[in-house]
Amino acid sequence: MQPVVALSTTEAEYMAIAEACKESVWLKGLFAELCGDDSCINLFCDSQSAICLTKDQMFHERTKHIDVKYHYVRGVVAQGKLKVCKISTHDNPADMLTKPVPVAKFFHLYILSVNRRLGIRKVVNPRRL
Repeated sequence: MQPVVALSTTEAEYMAIAEACKESVWLKGLFAELCGDDSCINLFCDSQSAICLTKDQMFHERTKHIDVKYHYVRGVVAQGKLKVCKISTHDNPADMLTKPVPVAKFFHLYILSVNRRLGIRKVVNPRRL
């Protein structure tokens, strides 16, 4: 059973960013304790309006019903610990897990996700080789 119902897509994306922010800050703290690395976290989102909500309160009238606990992400972004970046829907590997996608797009996203884990920046289509 879900604890909260989002009234818009922007609100749902913003809640997801807030939850991912909490998890990444905790993992960053653990990693910093083990390795001493204190770099900025990049969090990717495909919703431009949710990204704008993390930076400032320009949509305050329409978003005043969002619970205060989700605004934690604004403080983390303001401190410079987290950067929320825009990712194109075409290059978002999470789409293959959340939406029905054609086989060609699934293959493209699968290659993107494998290459990102391996640290490869340029995607090469094996069908063209």
